[in-house]
Amino acid sequence: MSHSQGFKVISDLYQAYMEGDLVSFYKNLSPNLQWIECEGFPAPGVFRTKEEITDNVFNVLARDWSQWGYQLEQLIDAGEFIVAIGTYQGTHGTTAKSFSARSAHLWHVTDGKIVRFEQIADTHLMHIAATA
Repeated sequence: MSHSQGFKVISDLYQAYMEGDLVSFYKNLSPNLQWIECEGFPAPGVFRTKEEITDNVFNVLARDWSQWGYQLEQLIDAGEFIVAIGTYQGTHGTTAKSFSARSAHLWHVTDGKIVRFEQIADTHLMHIAATA
């Protein structure tokens, strides 16, 4: 089965994430990026650059959670729109409580560049793990 350019970009991004390769993870971000982490997520907000994503998402997760990860289960190819289905798992650094929460990532890729990411996640389970 042939996949779209957007599917390849997002597939490569998740592979880079699994390998801890941040250079490859960030390489296809558009200068007009809109990266949305949902309300209730441990690092919510709208970010525009790899520096903002690193500082406000990944560094916050690394600071507050002793273990954090995302397991991709399925990528759905809709041309320049890609949907990722998966599960977040983590253990909070202070409470030592763990969680597993389903999520969807909505991606928009044009001309080989990621212009938009929006996360939808069961943040209630994350909140319970972070609460003493």
